[in-house]
Amino acid sequence: MKKFLSMSVYAGLMIGVGGLTYLRVGGVIGAVLFSFGSLSVVMTGAQLYTGKAGFLPYKESWRLLPMLAGNAVGCFLLAVVSCYVANEAVQNNLATVLSARIAASWHGVLVTAVVTGMLMTLSVYGARKKHYLPLLFAVPVFILCGLPHCVADAYYYSMAILQGKAEWAMLGAWCWAIVGNYIGCNLPRWFMGKDFEA
Repeated sequence: MKKFLSMSVYAGLMIGVGGLTYLRVGGVIGAVLFSFGSLSVVMTGAQLYTGKAGFLPYKESWRLLPMLAGNAVGCFLLAVVSCYVANEAVQNNLATVLSARIAASWHGVLVTAVVTGMLMTLSVYGARKKHYLPLLFAVPVFILCGLPHCVADAYYYSMAILQGKAEWAMLGAWCWAIVGNYIGCNLPRWFMGKDFEA
């Protein structure tokens, strides 16, 4: 259990690194560089909510809750570090991400988060077969399309909390992203049925 929790925190740290990179660089290049965080998670077998939700046996789905908690802790820790390197680009890009999440309706967050979850499971599915290009492309796709990723959002919301910019609407958006990501993560195995190799 100790390793499970530590690897959950580690996954959050790596996604936070990706989030910080995106905030500092922005645009297509920043979105592509974000992939380093996800690639690190997959290569080390870290416990990332959106990397495991579509593969865990349903009876073990309860493991996703402590995993997500660990991811959030890792994101918060990286957000603390980020405060030391935050610049104008970080502030502007963070404001853009946060305003999009807050302005979205609950069903808008839910539905778009489903797409993110599907992309994540398909990219991890490819990586398990030693095909890493899907992972390299899936991350920029969901970022550039403005689709919610609950762990990446945990990093952005942590930044908002540390900067005194938190709003209660973020909590609701985060919860709907968690649900939407879970549904999307499971779509590949629901559609593929017995052909899906967990």
